[in-house]
Amino acid sequence: MRKKTTTIRGLAFDIVVIETTQTDVIGTLFYHAEIYIRSRKTGEQKLARRSRIPGSGGAIATAVQQHGVRALEGFAT
Repeated sequence: MRKKTTTIRGLAFDIVVIETTQTDVIGTLFYHAEIYIRSRKTGEQKLARRSRIPGSGGAIATAVQQHGVRALEGFAT
């Protein structure tokens, strides 16, 4: 099982993307991505989204890097 963590730093909060992948010889068996919004002041993490679609965590991380906070408006509650 491989776990990849991507942290995107912002002024007031950070975006943390954790991708977990399990593979075998044939291909991917398991994929799980969690996107957290972490407050820089308190360190509190709030789950913004979960996904089981392979590659979605990386796509969201790229969107946040390109578009900033606007990319997460539909995800955060």
